This record gives sequence, C-alpha cells and structure tokens, in this order.
Amino acid sequence: MRMPFFRLALGAVCLTLVAGCRTNPVQPPATQPMADIGLSDPVPLASVDAIVVPPIGWKPDDPKGSDRHAHQVWLSPTGKTAYGVIHFGLPLPFSASWIINPFISEMKKSEGEATLVGQPQKDDALPGMRFTVLSPEYKMRINLICKGFSGWAVYAGTIRGQEEAPDELKLAEQAREHTRVGVTGTSSQAPPTFTRPTASVAE
Repeated sequence: MRMPFFRLALGAVCLTLVAGCRTNPVQPPATQPMADIGLSDPVPLASVDAIVVPPIGWKPDDPKGSDRHAHQVWLSPTGKTAYGVIHFGLPLPFSASWIINPFISEMKKSEGEATLVGQPQKDDALPGMRFTVLSPEYKMRINLICKGFSGWAVYAGTIRGQEEAPDELKLAEQAREHTRVGVTGTSSQAPPTFTRPTASVAE
C-alpha cells in the first residue's frame, strides 16, 4: 500500500523573522554498524543535502519537490510507517525556534489541522527543535534543523486511525536520529528557497 507521506505547506518560513542559526555541526552517529540496528549504510543524497540511513527493506517513494523544497520519503513494508527528509532554503539564517510557528501554521493551512502534541523541545545537538504534530491523517515526529541558509524536517511518521507497528516506528526514529544534514558536499547549487508566503507543497 502506498501512502502519500506527507503534504506540507512551508511557505511562511520566509516571513520577516530575525534570528541567527547555530552553526555547530550535527553530532555524528554512533559507530555501531547500521545493519545491527536494521538500518542501511549511510548514503549521501544530494537532493536533500543529507546523509540518509533508510531502514533495510524500506522502499523509496518518488521524490517530491518544487523551487522551494525537496522531499524524499521511504515507506515501510506495511505502508504504515515512513522515514522522510525535507530540505528547504531560507532567505536569512533563521533558527529552528523561530521557524517552528510558521511551519505549524502553514501545515495547518495545507492540512486543515496541525496540532502539537506536548511542547517542542530544543536540542542543541541537532541543532534545532524536536516536536510531534498531528494532521488529520498522520502523526509526525519531527526534528526541525536549521543550519545557515538551509532548513530540514527529518521525520518518522505513522497513519492516524491505524494501529501503529512499534518495530517499524522504532526503525524510523532510529533512521531520523542517524540522519546527518548539510554535510554531503554533493550539492552543486543552493537549496530551494521559499519565495511566496502563501506557497504550499502538495505531497
């Protein structure tokens, strides 16, 4: 079963916010072999400017993108769970703590609902924010990361209204935590940049 993970609207990220993004690097993943925890070997993926580690046996969906974002997702064998990376450019070096509110606001416009579960947690090791958000169809556990003029949403997602597959979700969360962003050195051009506050992304 194919799932349309995920439809997001992020255009408001380019609102007139002012904040500096931390530049300390993402912490390197543990040295334990990825296969031992069910993940593929790390692979640089230029389209999202990240080193990704999809769970073994998960299938990549067709890449999504526009002039404002790039999005790659991998689906579990059951289709109940997803691991994804969204890469977007910023007109200024905003911090994730400033981006999170417009991110949620635009997701709400696109989906009709975007409800935070608990409070976002700042994590300087990302550097960025960790939060969980509910749309009408999905529950997304997101790491929102900001580095310079680029931003990333790395997530583990499940379908609402269906019983979750705990083993799959654990794999998706491990993949999210081992993803390294902005370090591939393979992108020959600047990241896509949001230009219109009302722009939306249909996934």
